[in-house]
Amino acid sequence: MKRDKMGKFFYPSSIVVFGVTDTPENLAKNIILNCQAGGFEGDIYPVGRRPGSVSGYEIITDPESLPMDIDLAVILIPAKVIPETMKICGRKGIRHVVISSGGFRELNGSNSQVESDVQSVARQYGIRFIGPNCIGVICTNSGLCTPFNPLQAQSFKSGDISLISQSGGIATQAAHIFTEEQVGFSKIISAGNKLDINEIDLLQYLMNDDDTKQVHMYLESIEHGRALVKLAKKSKKPIVFLKSNRGQMASSVAKSHTAALSNNDRIVDGALKQAGIIRVDDIYGMTVCAKALSLPSLKGNRLVAISPSGGFAVMLGDLCEKYGFECPELPRQLLDTIESQRRGGVIRMTNPMDFGDVYDMEVMINTLESCLRLDDIDGIVLSYMYNEEMLKAFSGNIGSPERILEIIKDICERTGKPIALSFHTERSYIEEFKKIGTFPVFNDPVESVRALQMLRNYWRVKDTDGHF
Repeated sequence: MKRDKMGKFFYPSSIVVFGVTDTPENLAKNIILNCQAGGFEGDIYPVGRRPGSVSGYEIITDPESLPMDIDLAVILIPAKVIPETMKICGRKGIRHVVISSGGFRELNGSNSQVESDVQSVARQYGIRFIGPNCIGVICTNSGLCTPFNPLQAQSFKSGDISLISQSGGIATQAAHIFTEEQVGFSKIISAGNKLDINEIDLLQYLMNDDDTKQVHMYLESIEHGRALVKLAKKSKKPIVFLKSNRGQMASSVAKSHTAALSNNDRIVDGALKQAGIIRVDDIYGMTVCAKALSLPSLKGNRLVAISPSGGFAVMLGDLCEKYGFECPELPRQLLDTIESQRRGGVIRMTNPMDFGDVYDMEVMINTLESCLRLDDIDGIVLSYMYNEEMLKAFSGNIGSPERILEIIKDICERTGKPIALSFHTERSYIEEFKKIGTFPVFNDPVESVRALQMLRNYWRVKDTDGHF
């Protein structure tokens, strides 16, 4: 919802950056460079104490000369002078601010006069602000990129995942990891100390944002647990949650990082499950979950596991059992049909299935379709052999990476059941498949089964409570 009041944090037509100099060590100038690299096409106004220029923009030394009603201000100056700068924003009609500067409660452990002054000015002028102690917003749809560390914003992969992060470092690392894993994102928001806008405000916005289909969150503390659970229960979009600061060792670090207080992790875990929020353990877990949630729903525990070798079939069986899945016995007629296509005739088909003696893509297609048509099968975990020699053996383009993904996607859509796909091949081929982006590809069978566990847990709560 780009016309929402919060929308100007993500889709501004103009921004002003306070704290800019043209010296090499200046951080505020990186905000301008990152916005340019990200493709931001709005007006940019650098403000600093000394004349100069940054990337073609003249530094404005008199902020009173700024035009009225700039959409967004980003402030990176010493904390003690921020209240006065906020007053300038107020007088200039700026109602959306990112305060990137640190030096607040995360430093001294308690509220400070500067914090109180910032809040007072914000109330006086009706200003909403993100931060302090944050890097602000990356929005691939608008090109806005307010982090003050140098980034290759032009390389970020655009998509429909949005992330709320209490940590700026996690936010930028997530942008890189999401892109590497070919998980496109719409918005990444660093919330920092949450002195004004908090995770509830941001979650509410993203739940109604047309460019967001999944909401991911990284928090070190939860100050509004009841509101979070209540809101999540209403969400029609999946919510994925990474909560750190789980034990005593991390607590002191988190407190000095973003003024975060620890929560009882068992209570947090139970509340998240009650709300239907999917919990993950790291950023890579977010990417696995994002891919999983793009698959059709998984309504049960019964899987067919298919592997290109006996050893991996055994591993898949162990993995399925570990994550709470069953691999039911398949109809003998179906197994006989598959076995009739073997080259050596030496492998007995079971579930998990060793497909190492079958080298025919058409047989694989028929097997996938036949298995998913069975009433007692809910999904498939498929580890498929791929190399250039196999590609040459296929007729036409049926074995091309694009065509393989197209076929598997079509099977999922027609049957309404998920296939968690990985490849038994060189890493370079896996990356080639992932970059195509038409169907989710997991890095290995372990990741595939984990993904199906996440998918099953999400749909189990959704179907039970019906509150999404």
